[in-house]
Amino acid sequence: MKHRSIWLVTVLVMGMVLALAAAVTAGPDSQTLVMGAQKDFKLAGEGKLLVFDPLVRLDEQGNIVPALAASWQISSNGKEWKIRLRSDVSYHDGTAFTAKTAKFSIERAMLSAAWSKYVDEINIEDRYTLKILFNTYYESFLRDMTSGWISENLVSPMAVEPQWDLNGKIVSYTGTGPFRLEAYKKDQEAILVRNDKYWGPKSKLKKVIWKYTPDPYAQILALKAGELDIIGAPEHHSSIPFIKLAELKEDTGMTVSTHSYGRIQVFEFNCRKPPFNEPAIREALNFAVDRETMVRSLFGDVTTPAFQVTDPKFIWGPSNLTPTYRFDRKRARDLLAGAGWTDTDGNGILDRAGKEFRVELVVPTGEANADMVAQVVQAQLREIGIVIHITTLTNADDWRRDGKYDLFLHHSGCLPTIPGGIGVGGKYHSAGDWPYAFHSDRLDHLIEAAFTCMDAVQMRARIDDIWRLLQQEHPCLPLYDITKTVIMNPGISGYRHGTTMFDMDLTAVVITR
Repeated sequence: MKHRSIWLVTVLVMGMVLALAAAVTAGPDSQTLVMGAQKDFKLAGEGKLLVFDPLVRLDEQGNIVPALAASWQISSNGKEWKIRLRSDVSYHDGTAFTAKTAKFSIERAMLSAAWSKYVDEINIEDRYTLKILFNTYYESFLRDMTSGWISENLVSPMAVEPQWDLNGKIVSYTGTGPFRLEAYKKDQEAILVRNDKYWGPKSKLKKVIWKYTPDPYAQILALKAGELDIIGAPEHHSSIPFIKLAELKEDTGMTVSTHSYGRIQVFEFNCRKPPFNEPAIREALNFAVDRETMVRSLFGDVTTPAFQVTDPKFIWGPSNLTPTYRFDRKRARDLLAGAGWTDTDGNGILDRAGKEFRVELVVPTGEANADMVAQVVQAQLREIGIVIHITTLTNADDWRRDGKYDLFLHHSGCLPTIPGGIGVGGKYHSAGDWPYAFHSDRLDHLIEAAFTCMDAVQMRARIDDIWRLLQQEHPCLPLYDITKTVIMNPGISGYRHGTTMFDMDLTAVVITR
């Protein structure tokens, strides 16, 4: 009996030891974060910034801070930029990051960058120093290099085919970032593994699984079921329906984190196509929408309505605008009537020259709150005789570039990385990727004059002129602040919102489930 008792105690003790050992072993291995994402990994700028480091980063006010570039100097005439690189960085494939590889990356970016016309040549001074010669000072050069879409060019030259070819195709996502891409299945998932040789602070996570989950309500169900750990983080808009936040906040242990970046949800007008090629019509719609009632009734205090073309929050935001688009249905009707739009046959729909006021709004899929807002705006405009047909598309960008829309749901606002669309190559610059947004020769001149000006006072004045012109032209219909929302399951801690809406900080994330 005594031997049996000793045997039982031994078995129990051994079981406890094994269980403890298993728990200890499971600790690091359990640091795998499963992230729900509305975009395929390779289509998301946020995903790229996990794998590719930018030359520099931005703080939340838009100030440039070092990253792969440790320091930089600009000559007195603004035409010579000397960039000193970190000397302790390697790509995931072991290739050293040097001035030669940085030159390759910048030249790749220049192939599609509107600002490339300002660069004459890039020279290698030594192993870790570049000198970039500009023909004109260009203020936003480093700022433009911070985005996820540009940082993709900071790929190992050995990971393009042919190797070192500026026009070569990226065949391996090999960057210098905090994570390396281990596996990828298009429109399914990407598996990212911590880069243990990372030059900066290393993530506490061992692995990140990027799960392509385009439907926002499916994301919430998967989060509740424990199939996802976190949602909302890898989007530069709010992918989570605001109407679900109260319910999710009440869910025991669920963490809801919100952050405003001053970015605004807008309907962009097709300014090259009737009827929105007329400023008075664009202005009328801005007065016809009751943003305040809409936002308060739909979203409570989660976000705030927007009453001007952009937010003044950031470094190049407007300092000279006051909110102008307060709800005024009579003013909207008067503007429309002055432009010849009246209800001649009494059917409740405005018409002009025998054509009814019927237009199409294109909404990209995955815009969690926009679907509901689109319906409210549709109902409000119907009250003054305008019929909106809503089309939701997965390939909305193709329609946007081809001008196959009257209204297009998008984002505005003055971000540090993208100054409200007013930068060189931005939405309101004719060399940008929005051929049917508002453009004019005068606006192009103001934009280029502002961002090639070395005098800060003059630059500020020119930027205010840009905003004044845009506000007078009513290029979009601003609606509300896109408050970024991230939701985490119990056991996920340490998440921090990125300094811009286009990135996230996973460095301190720990899983304790």
